[in-house]
Amino acid sequence: MFTLRKLALISINAKSKALHISLYLASKFNIGLGGLDGVTGLTGHDPTVSRLICTPIPAGECNPKNFRQQSDDQSLYAGEDWGYLRTTAEELRQTVLQQKDQILSDQRTIRELTGKLSESEEGLRFGATKGSTTSLLGESGISDSPERLADHGHKSGADNPWRMEDLEGELERKLELLEKERKALRLETEKHKEKIDHGISKLQNRISGLENGMSQHLFPEGYRLSFPTRTNYMYAVMKHSVPKLRAFTVCLWLRSTDVGIGTPLSYAVPEQANEVVLMQGMHTPAELLVNDKVAQLPLNLSRGSWQHICVSWNHKGGAWQAYQGGKLRGEGHALATGHHVRPGGVLVLGQEQDSLGGGFDSSQAMVGELSQVGLWDRVLSSNQVASLSRCSKITQGSVFTWTENGVGVFGGATKEPGEPCISIHRVLYDSIG
Repeated sequence: MFTLRKLALISINAKSKALHISLYLASKFNIGLGGLDGVTGLTGHDPTVSRLICTPIPAGECNPKNFRQQSDDQSLYAGEDWGYLRTTAEELRQTVLQQKDQILSDQRTIRELTGKLSESEEGLRFGATKGSTTSLLGESGISDSPERLADHGHKSGADNPWRMEDLEGELERKLELLEKERKALRLETEKHKEKIDHGISKLQNRISGLENGMSQHLFPEGYRLSFPTRTNYMYAVMKHSVPKLRAFTVCLWLRSTDVGIGTPLSYAVPEQANEVVLMQGMHTPAELLVNDKVAQLPLNLSRGSWQHICVSWNHKGGAWQAYQGGKLRGEGHALATGHHVRPGGVLVLGQEQDSLGGGFDSSQAMVGELSQVGLWDRVLSSNQVASLSRCSKITQGSVFTWTENGVGVFGGATKEPGEPCISIHRVLYDSIG
């Protein structure tokens, strides 16, 4: 239908243009459209405005040059604009040529459209014979939207009135199949998830069993914590909770591998990040902080060797003592007098806390090893401290004892077998033997 309509429009356009040219000629040259009118010219001819000149010429005396000269002689057309007439005639000739080119172009277009129409009709007949359901729906899914399927059905409905119903049925079957596959996939995913959860649960139980039953035998000769590099993420945490303390003693073995000891121990509570801190900067003396109050400790700590350190504090008068190698190195008072160390905090080894359990600064981190850290809820005597430095058998820390399950390591800190007292005992045994 589209092709026939276009052919009709082209024909009407061509007739309109031809009529326009005829009217244009008639208006310019005052030529009638009815036919010849004797010797005077065409019907409607007015001799007073005639542009046609008839000159009798004897037979044999017709010379084309005379006609050319006569046509170029403007004196024969008195009162007429000869140049205008020649320009108008040239325009008309160009118009006729353009119309001819347009007609040829329209003819080519008609031939092309006719060929495409024939190809389309052949394709529709072939599709009606072979059926195009699979091409519309695809072999493994829906390749076109329902709107395109419906549009295709409308276009071919005249030749195949059964096609839309067939397509709808096939579409419903495909949707049902996809829904079944999705349900089966969901069930299979849930089964896999249950298996994975069950496996994780078994693994967690196994790990708990290993930690509770076998961990005591991982380091039969004790262990030490290793902080190999200066970072803001490598640390250890004491798992035992800290109660309210009116006094305390902290003892530990340390071996620093960098300038200063960093922060061997820090205890923070929600109200105060510096509740209890033992630290030494790279170019500052060692310090004991209680409730963010500071006391400088006269300790002489060297790199590369194991050293035993103990510090104690009492809320009465804020008295404090500092021991190195079992000997008293310094003491003082007025350190957080009357303060009670608050419970429920986090005790970190190897880092200084600027917030509860975090806010670490690598410049304050410990680089080296720690071992046999103990915390008591009282002030130990000088004899008890000396016995600890000699690795003698005494009661372990009442608040925190050095066990493998009591310390968790994070960020790359590790537990290594062996501790300083085992090495000391071996040296003493070898010297006696």
